[in-house]
Amino acid sequence: MILILFGTSLNLSAKDGVPFIHPFGELRVYFKDWLVVCADKGEGECRMVNYVNHDSKQKTGFFPDSRLTIVPAQSEKTASLDFYHKNAPSVIDSITIAVDRKKLSLDSEDYQTPEQNRMMETYVVDNETKLNTIIEASKPGRWLTFTYAYPDNQHKKVRFSLRGFTKAFAFIAKQTK
Repeated sequence: MILILFGTSLNLSAKDGVPFIHPFGELRVYFKDWLVVCADKGEGECRMVNYVNHDSKQKTGFFPDSRLTIVPAQSEKTASLDFYHKNAPSVIDSITIAVDRKKLSLDSEDYQTPEQNRMMETYVVDNETKLNTIIEASKPGRWLTFTYAYPDNQHKKVRFSLRGFTKAFAFIAKQTK
């Protein structure tokens, strides 16, 4: 009986839509496929994160194959979107983000590459107008596909589920007021 209660209490801490304090001191809450993380037990900056592993047998852990992080505009900080992909090149030719069938091509001044931002394998989109377009399209959307092209006409696509996106975004909006 004790074992059953212990197992149950662990599962409750990560229940969909129920906030909890992580051992790192962050307020966290899952909304389907999205995780909201707010620093300083919810008093600091919040971000929403989605992870993808390309091997379906591999559990999504601390170091996924791909990660999409959206930091909505908060206080005096502008919004950003970080896309991490294992073994991504530092130099790329272009980025396209599609939400379902709506595609948005980003200009080179709309993002930073790993070479520019010094974060290995991570591209940072910081054009707030285009980010707002992506966010609004994602609320009713089902899939967000991040595509980057690199030399020799090669490209890589990573698809992220948008299940829970709207609730995660709304949670951050309430949290940061």
